[in-house]
Amino acid sequence: MLDIVLPSAPLAAYLVIWLVSSLDLFIPILPPGTLLLAGGALAAQGDLNPILLGTIGAFGAWTGDLAGYRLGRRIARGLAHLHPEAHPRKSESRWQGWIMRHAFLALLIARYLPAGRTVAATTAGRLAHPWRAYTLAALTAELLWAGPAVLLGYLGGQFIPVEFMLGAALGGIVLTVLAALLRHRRTARRNGSAIPES
Repeated sequence: MLDIVLPSAPLAAYLVIWLVSSLDLFIPILPPGTLLLAGGALAAQGDLNPILLGTIGAFGAWTGDLAGYRLGRRIARGLAHLHPEAHPRKSESRWQGWIMRHAFLALLIARYLPAGRTVAATTAGRLAHPWRAYTLAALTAELLWAGPAVLLGYLGGQFIPVEFMLGAALGGIVLTVLAALLRHRRTARRNGSAIPES
């Protein structure tokens, strides 16, 4: 059961958590929070170090945030070449202005929204939010996300059988993937029906 959710070797488990946390920005169906909960449960059994686990999860997610920012910068340059006269709509301007003023809060809230990290990171990059301020805000937000996730898993692992915790984590992963697939299928069907027949 343990090997299904996370590898039993600590080094491999840390690597999986780092990879999933960083790639989650580009593949939002990956469940880093669920893995951190499962890792916290394993840490309660003495298999993993909870502080190292939270740090690796946060730094993995931070790496993804920085890559998303860079992607946003590239998108901005591409759009500037394609549409030099384009101006954002009013609703976009409000959203973009809010991100510029409250980058930390935007990143922290985005952490808990489907594909929210992707939108927040690329928007910050597109708007050329100051790099240093962005990196600090992103790191703080990810530490505040990863720490409680590991702690919750750790406390759960103290009082709830680890097999149950890991089963719940595996169920969460399966449900996340299924929800993303269903959403994709529904969108594809809607787009297909919107195309007029010739």
